[in-house]
Amino acid sequence: MTRRRLVVGAATLGSVAALGIPLGLLWWLITPRPSVTVIDGDGTTAPFPVSQTLFASEGYFAVMMMCAGILCGYGSYLVQYRLCARERVDLRLACLLGLAAGSVLGSLVAWRIGVGLDAGAFARAVAEAEPGDVVTAGLGLRALSALMLWPFVAVLQYGLFDAVSLWRRDLPHQREQDASAPAVDAPRNEPAAH
Repeated sequence: MTRRRLVVGAATLGSVAALGIPLGLLWWLITPRPSVTVIDGDGTTAPFPVSQTLFASEGYFAVMMMCAGILCGYGSYLVQYRLCARERVDLRLACLLGLAAGSVLGSLVAWRIGVGLDAGAFARAVAEAEPGDVVTAGLGLRALSALMLWPFVAVLQYGLFDAVSLWRRDLPHQREQDASAPAVDAPRNEPAAH
């Protein structure tokens, strides 16, 4: 049983973390880039002219990570529920730990892919620019707390579904125990003897 839990936890971790690759590519593709002004020849830039696109990369990343958390939390819970029903083994904790670790890794992968794809082009643009030139900046994530949105929302979503299942007592191993318990007859109201 322990081996089965390890396999399921590792599979959950790997599949959730792998979602960071397409999410990083999507973040890189759809996020608008701000314009920055080159200050001097050593690559120093200033966020001028200031616009809302300066903060857009954090917003896009945050929304994408929250959506990924909702989908991964719900999907992981459904998969583990079906596995529990089929295997008759409680896999909730293994899936939850795999989901949490995988979503942390996935958000790190998405962040590094998005930033890495823009880094070379931005460095070349700054190197070729003269002081005072305006160039398009590369992706960046100054609000690193956005990295924790995917794991937080995923664990919250998973926990909510688990709490509802516990409350309804419809977990596969609970249904099995309830079905195997002997039925207790209700006491009968017998008429009193006169």
